[in-house]
Amino acid sequence: VSQVAKLAAVSSGLPFAWITVHAATKKEEKSQLVKPDQLSIYSAPPVRWRFEEEQPGQLQAQLSALRHSASHHLGWGQGVFVFLKNGIMGSIQFGKDAYVYLKNPPADFLPKAGVIAVSALAGLALARKGSKFKKIVYPLGLTSVGVSVCYPAQAVVIAKVS
Repeated sequence: VSQVAKLAAVSSGLPFAWITVHAATKKEEKSQLVKPDQLSIYSAPPVRWRFEEEQPGQLQAQLSALRHSASHHLGWGQGVFVFLKNGIMGSIQFGKDAYVYLKNPPADFLPKAGVIAVSALAGLALARKGSKFKKIVYPLGLTSVGVSVCYPAQAVVIAKVS
């Protein structure tokens, strides 16, 4: 008992000192010095690797299902966003180009625009008391006649293509 008390006092008093372990059997009373790495608790276990695939839990399965269903909606939303973005950017570019063109128009632009506008207004005036068919066909027809009179080369190209 006194040796245990001495060992406890020494080990509690010197916690950072190198500690040696004394092992003794019943037959043999003399002490033998054993290094810590010789003890069985310090020996490495034999290495046997085996891969086991992890089974998802209930929460993980539900989150996976939610993520899978949300991905379809997010993909649709992303497609709509890209479509709208391209449309808006195209409209902005068209507006800029129209502004630059109208700021310095060609010399014959205003008379041609006037002829086209008067022909469209004449179609609206002729179709004002007619059926729905006349209200659509007359303005479109007279406008296309005015455009073909003002731009005959482009009208021939469009007529050949269609």
